[in-house]
Amino acid sequence: MIKKIEDNNVLEAIQLMDKSTDGKQYGYDRNEAVWIKFFLSLVEKQKEGSPHVLVIGDYDNENKLRGFLSASTFRNYYTEEYVMDVKDCIVDHDHKNNAFVVYRLFDAMTAHVKEHGGKYWRADSIRSEQEAMDYGRFLQRRYNAELHVSMRGVV
Repeated sequence: MIKKIEDNNVLEAIQLMDKSTDGKQYGYDRNEAVWIKFFLSLVEKQKEGSPHVLVIGDYDNENKLRGFLSASTFRNYYTEEYVMDVKDCIVDHDHKNNAFVVYRLFDAMTAHVKEHGGKYWRADSIRSEQEAMDYGRFLQRRYNAELHVSMRGVV
């Protein structure tokens, strides 16, 4: 079941995020406090009714969180159109069918965008090159999306 992550179930999402990372796969030291602050700001904006944020979880029949997605919009500076930008799509790696969890989360996100008059979404990955490409190809096949590549540098 897909439902919004709200005040009283943010801890589950925080714990799942912690479980899903080993600290090395991002290419930099993850600052948990910074991420939690940002995540909570999205939950707060969602609670206020903003259509520009979405924080949802996929729960099993026992109300256990299998995965979550957080997203917020930005305005495309070429066209002035809003784009829903997926910030996190995190799954419980102990669950057997994570592809299904990702599909359900993305289907709910795209339905949210459409419901609020939007047309576009994007999903980025900060994981290793191979994991990022696998994620991109997975979304490309399911949603007929275009795969783009980004660069990150260190100064």
